[in-house]
Amino acid sequence: MPTLFAKIIFTFTALFSQNIDRDWDQGRYDTQLLSFQVNTFSSGYSIPWGMAFLPSGELLVSDISGSLWRVSKNGRKKRKIGNSLSVYYKGQGGLLDVQVHPDFELNKLIYMCYSDIKHKNRSHTTVARAVLNDHQLENFQIIYQVPEQLFTKISRHFGSRIVFDDAGYLYFSIGDRGMRDQAQDITLPNGKIHRIHDDGSIPKDNPFYHQKGAARTIWTYGNRNPQGLAIHPITGTIWEAEHGPRGGDELNIIYKGHNYGWPVITHGINYIGTKITNFTYKEGMDQPVWHWTPSIAVCGIQFYDGEAFQPWQNNLLAASLKFERLHRVVIENGEKVDEEIIFDAGSRVRDVEVGPMGLIYVALEDPGRIVQLSPLRKTPDLNRRN
Repeated sequence: MPTLFAKIIFTFTALFSQNIDRDWDQGRYDTQLLSFQVNTFSSGYSIPWGMAFLPSGELLVSDISGSLWRVSKNGRKKRKIGNSLSVYYKGQGGLLDVQVHPDFELNKLIYMCYSDIKHKNRSHTTVARAVLNDHQLENFQIIYQVPEQLFTKISRHFGSRIVFDDAGYLYFSIGDRGMRDQAQDITLPNGKIHRIHDDGSIPKDNPFYHQKGAARTIWTYGNRNPQGLAIHPITGTIWEAEHGPRGGDELNIIYKGHNYGWPVITHGINYIGTKITNFTYKEGMDQPVWHWTPSIAVCGIQFYDGEAFQPWQNNLLAASLKFERLHRVVIENGEKVDEEIIFDAGSRVRDVEVGPMGLIYVALEDPGRIVQLSPLRKTPDLNRRN
């Protein structure tokens, strides 16, 4: 009898485990405007930090551990790209965002930002590009790197996201690297959004290009730790999401030469509960379009511009690490007018991307995986998740 009981338990456990392995994210979700189905698309990552679609419909995934992956259109196969980077994989550091050049079909270029490493484990955010030839990186080239004396042993606030605007300029973010006052210092790269050409050269119309001693790549400053950048599909404006301290996560529109205030003004406080500043407003410093207080630990953002989720056209999708969910933010005339939590993931939500067919892809942690959101007709379902 004990042997039979043990066999029954073993069989049940095996079947249950197989079901989890198959797709434990699977479920239906009803929202204000539509319903959708969630399925696991690709798995087996440490932390999938960034995603970018190739013109072929394949997906590039950057894993914080330093691996770069090429995932098939249906998600059933993934292959590690050789010549992956040597990164400072510690704390918040590692291989961060990945982006595809707007003219990829002609030049095959992809871009990566990562925590680079120098001797004695000193690190800083670096941006590189390479030609993607099948599953190999060729002609690897660092296009942005700070002077070695700015590398430190601090393993937090690297940023970093990459985005191309409609004119082909490349923007990327660097956090304050844990040295908050440097965000206000335009001679230093930390706590800034930067703008360069696709080859790393610096546009002469950058706001501080001609200012003596300034870091000429700076586009904006006073940004604490930006891990979200997205282009509005109608206006072409650049939107940025950045981590606040305890409270005060920000959503900003990025304007040339503007100061976003950190740490002189903030809606947050120190993690131990003490004040950072007495000010939430100061002349000459931009207010956020919106701030999340308490913090949601906002990370990747993306505007929805597909057809599959038509009612969400031009809405902003925002990832929340802390509360493990995906937000839909309604923007009108540059202002937030509504917000809805559309997906409770049960795992930290690191990034969000819209695929070529208009489906939504969400990068999750612990375990590292990517799920796919597909629209459904809004009909009653006893197994739905709200």
